[in-house]
Amino acid sequence: MKRNLLVIGLLLAMSLGAKAQNEGFAFGFKLGPNFGWTGSTTGVAISEGARTGFDLGVVAEYYFADNYAIVTGVNVGFLGGHYSFENARMDSVAGLTKFNVDRYYKTTIYEIPLMLKMVTNELGNAPIRIYAEVGGGIGLAAKKVKVKDAIDGGSHADNWTTTNREFSNLRASLKVGAGAQYAIDESTRLFAGVYFSHDFVNMINYIRPDYCGNYIDDAGNKIEPRDKKLNVLQNRIGIELGVLF
Repeated sequence: MKRNLLVIGLLLAMSLGAKAQNEGFAFGFKLGPNFGWTGSTTGVAISEGARTGFDLGVVAEYYFADNYAIVTGVNVGFLGGHYSFENARMDSVAGLTKFNVDRYYKTTIYEIPLMLKMVTNELGNAPIRIYAEVGGGIGLAAKKVKVKDAIDGGSHADNWTTTNREFSNLRASLKVGAGAQYAIDESTRLFAGVYFSHDFVNMINYIRPDYCGNYIDDAGNKIEPRDKKLNVLQNRIGIELGVLF
């Protein structure tokens, strides 16, 4: 956490130094809570509820017109999730035994967004402008997981371990957002908004097709193909509070 704050602080200091060189740019920082849950396009993974997390980041805006800007920066997101799916084991006596697996995970995501921001004119005599954003983001995720197998009573349920080959580190998402910004003076603005993010890259590692497309045993050996591939996508809604200079 301290390392993340140091990186963001250095980026913010560099951004503020560059502000004087080009008045078409605005720089600042943001933070706020997020609420994440999983989805699945194949229906194999089942969401087991939402989890709360936290976002912070550096914002860089380039206004190429009075009411339009390109927004980028660096986002660091701390979020979690819980989903379940059906797996299987092969026994010499019982044969193929299917059982449910719970996955609880904690993730730190390092993301670079690229958004188009559209801003209204000031509302009447008040220095308030409404904005909407649309775009996407790409980044890397570092995960810790804990596993609960229903077949053995969840003996590993309380042990967090670092991510294994089951999970992909690549994250790519579609993002939309909206909010309002208030001008304190000619160069400083406060803003508050909400966003929705939806991953379009499977969180399950496609490099390990035996897991993604087949049942496997404890040793990772392929047993038989699943009807559908294991597919997990992260969704989240977040609140953003920040300042631009």
